[in-house]
Formats: sequence, C-alpha cells, structure tokens
Amino acid sequence: MNPKISVILPTYNAEKYLMNAFNSVLNQTFGYENIEIVIIDDNSNDNTKDILKELSQKYDNIKIMLMEENSGSPSKGRNIGIRESTSEYIMFLDQDDFYKEDICEKLYNAAKEYDADIVNCRIYLSKEGTNIKERNILDKKEEVMELNSIDEDPSLLISTSIWNKIFKKSFLLENDINFAVNELYEDTYFNVQAFIKASKIISLNDYYGFYYNIRESEDDKSTSKTFSKENLTKMYKGFKNIFNTLEKNGKTFPEFESQTLMGLTKWILLSDCEKEYKLKIFKELEEYYKKYNLFLRLENVSLIKNILMNVFMKFIGFNEICFKLVLKLFDFKFLRKKLQSFHYTN
Repeated sequence: MNPKISVILPTYNAEKYLMNAFNSVLNQTFGYENIEIVIIDDNSNDNTKDILKELSQKYDNIKIMLMEENSGSPSKGRNIGIRESTSEYIMFLDQDDFYKEDICEKLYNAAKEYDADIVNCRIYLSKEGTNIKERNILDKKEEVMELNSIDEDPSLLISTSIWNKIFKKSFLLENDINFAVNELYEDTYFNVQAFIKASKIISLNDYYGFYYNIRESEDDKSTSKTFSKENLTKMYKGFKNIFNTLEKNGKTFPEFESQTLMGLTKWILLSDCEKEYKLKIFKELEEYYKKYNLFLRLENVSLIKNILMNVFMKFIGFNEICFKLVLKLFDFKFLRKKLQSFHYTN
C-alpha cells in the first residue's frame, strides 16, 4: 500500500458518530486504496475501541493507536498522527464531522497542480440534518485564490478550520508546525503557523467539501458551546499563543486580530465563572482592546449593526469601569441568549 493522503482522526467516546465520519472517507471518489486513516483514541471508555478493532480487522489501510491515558484534547492525538502518517499529504477529520465524497480528490489534485503547501476549501454548517454554506469574505474573492504568501491577502486567515484543508506533510515537519495541547483556539493556532510559513497557498473558494456538525443539545454540546471557566482559561491561553506567534514572526493582521478578540470577548461575557476572574483576564487583554480595529467590516451583519459592534468593542476596552458595566448588562438572560446565538464572520 502506498497511500497518497493520510487522514488523521482523533477519537474519544465516539461510538455515536464514528462510522459516519469513517464512511465519508471510505466512500471518497479519490479511491479508498489511496487513503490511509490514522486513528488515535484518547482512552475511550465506551464502545469506541471495539469499533476500531473491527475496522482494523476489515481494512488494511487503517492505523490505530490507543493512548493509555486520556489527554482531554484532540491536539495530542493529532500531533501523534502527523508523526505516524506515511503519506505525502495530510488531512484532518473529527469524529462527529464528515467529508463530501470528492474532497480528497479535489484538494489533492489542486495540491499537486500548484505544488501547494496548503489547499483550502469552504465548509457547510450542519445542524439537525440541515446543511448551510458558511458565508464570509471569501464569497467575494476569485474562485481560485493563489498566494505565494499570506501577506498577499490576509483575508484567508478567516478560514480557521483544519478539516477543510490538505497540508504537505514535509512542510509541516520542516517548520515544526503542531497543535498546542491543553488549549483552545488550537486549530487557529495551527493554521496561523502554517499560513505564515507557507510559500504556496491555494483556496478553492467556490468548492464546499466539508460538513461541520453543530451540536447544541444540553447532553451533547460542542466544546465551542460550553462556556465554562475551564474552557475560558484554555481559550485565553490559545489566544495568547496565537498573538505571541504573530509577534515572534513580525506579523500584524489587524482584521484577523480584531475578529479573534471579538470571539474571545464573547467567551468572557458568556462564561459561567466569577466576575473577578473575568476582570483578571480583561486586565491582561487591555493592550489588545486598545488596538482593536474600529473599522472592522463583518460580512454577515448590516452596516449599522457592524458599527455598533465595533463601538461596543472599543467601549469595553476603554477602561475597567466600562468593562464592569458591560458585565452587569450581561447579567440579563435575554442578552446572554442573544449573544450566544449570534454568529458573525469576516
């Protein structure tokens, strides 16, 4: 077997979703014989390991690694997967998401045609069986975006997902690009490293090849919908890691930085932790609020709402008193619900 693509799939208690994700790889038009699936299980305690054992007995091109202790994050498993994969190109998939049937073929062919370090495509948001194309600034770009550096068009940084991309493995290894462990924003951090270092980036802006499953039920929430103190802490660490990486590489991307701060602000306001802890994080973020781009233009909101959001962000960062006032406002449940359901993209 000489696979052309390694799909890295971390699992943990995945019995409910795993076969849907696996079958979306198995049924690729690219040909399953050209794909290696590297599955790293984070010490599941449901039937996931039994499912993996059955799959390994049925298919040759599946590599399974079982972690002895739970790491609590897919990052460690993904890092192991990068090292253990044997193909020229790498893709990522999470246990509760799935691929369109031709994504491997589309991304691989583009990677070979352009000799690209990264090829990006667009995603569907999948919720309760309904699939919606995610809208953002890439809607207004050319069908195929070809960059020799992310500096040529930083708007591509809006694509923070890892699952809608293919990466040249040698590029990742040569530049020591990996996932931060025990942090959130780990996907964004990975992509920021990759985009900064890449010398050829392709974005297929007219092709949607990945389905991101949004889980919001109380007993099955995505991490991105769980506003706990622990997750806020991990989100803040990830935020700092991203900005330290930009600074280390002498990069400044005002729109990306402002939107990332907006996302973290949503977490701060919705987190169920004590206000003193939120204030502590705010004080550590003051310098970033001061640099917030007042003229940030978000694609999915009206101009008036956009202006109000920008003013709101600048107001928060004006001083500690303003921040405390905003925290009081979000004691009201209807405002919290409004913010929680609000989705914006650049």
